[in-house]
Amino acid sequence: MNKHFFSGVFMLAVGLLLLLLLIPYGIDTPKKIRYAALSPTYYPQIVALILSVIGAAIIFRNRKPLKLKETDEPDAVHPNAQIRIGSFLALLAVYSLSLEFLGFVLSGALALATSLILSGERRAIIIIAMSLLLPISLFLFFFKVAYVPVPNGLLAPFIRWI
Repeated sequence: MNKHFFSGVFMLAVGLLLLLLLIPYGIDTPKKIRYAALSPTYYPQIVALILSVIGAAIIFRNRKPLKLKETDEPDAVHPNAQIRIGSFLALLAVYSLSLEFLGFVLSGALALATSLILSGERRAIIIIAMSLLLPISLFLFFFKVAYVPVPNGLLAPFIRWI
């Protein structure tokens, strides 16, 4: 078996652990919810299900050992992989700490821009567009549609007009 097979097994195990144990026992759900999409378990279950399906697909795809041709090389690791992973973990810590002060939109935009740059994206239009559109869209959905309280941070005076 190759390393992709074991990655698939790990993803499937985490997805099933989330679906069967962590979400049902870790998230309190009200008895009556008008719309299923407003349930606190709805989106975590979708993510866990997708993770499980992707893990199963990786297992299925890599169930037999790959036969390398003479011209094929094994998967190479990016030379800066450890630095990128460490930077991304540090970014997640800074994001979680800045969420209350900066608010969801500002901290989300900065974190998304930084993560796009860390992942190798260099096109400014993509970085700017994604960093603005995604956090603003998510904020409007949760704030206006789902009525979920979202940290406003520095933008609180402007958000009351929305």
